[in-house]
Amino acid sequence: MTRVARRTRSYFVIAGAATLLGLGATAGWEVARAQHVHSHAPAAEKGWLVRLAPDARTPAIERQLRGFETTMAEVAYRYTEMYWGGVDGNWGYAEHMAHEMGNAMTLGLERRPQYRKNADALFLKGPYVQVMDAIKAKDPDLFKQRIETMRAACTACHAAEAHPYIKIGVPTVRRNPVVND
Repeated sequence: MTRVARRTRSYFVIAGAATLLGLGATAGWEVARAQHVHSHAPAAEKGWLVRLAPDARTPAIERQLRGFETTMAEVAYRYTEMYWGGVDGNWGYAEHMAHEMGNAMTLGLERRPQYRKNADALFLKGPYVQVMDAIKAKDPDLFKQRIETMRAACTACHAAEAHPYIKIGVPTVRRNPVVND
């Protein structure tokens, strides 16, 4: 191979490498551009609460929290989980759920104090405390007996608050896959 042929070959190798490098850089640039999101949209609007007049905010929050029915939904969930914890002998779980059920009631009564009288008389100062004692004693028979008392008290409280059609039963469906290892 002559000197001219070698030099020509070197130019072709360099030109080929430069072409491949250029193609790679171009492909990388296009990928980067495709992934880049550039928006000329205006900044997000202020949230619904901030847009309200200051004196309208508290009533709006109260509407979002709703009435006592959201408290009762949480209480129903905690009651069911507490029940299965006690039935399974998972006393720590039962106690945790009973405690959270009490917290839910306390917060709900803070928002809706008109229910406090019946809640205290029929539930919080009687059957609720008795179920907590049964859980702490880790006594399955006492727990089942106290659950029956609690169910009757809940139903009586609902009737006293003009909801006699809400009658509390024994849970039949597990909602969480909690096990007692």
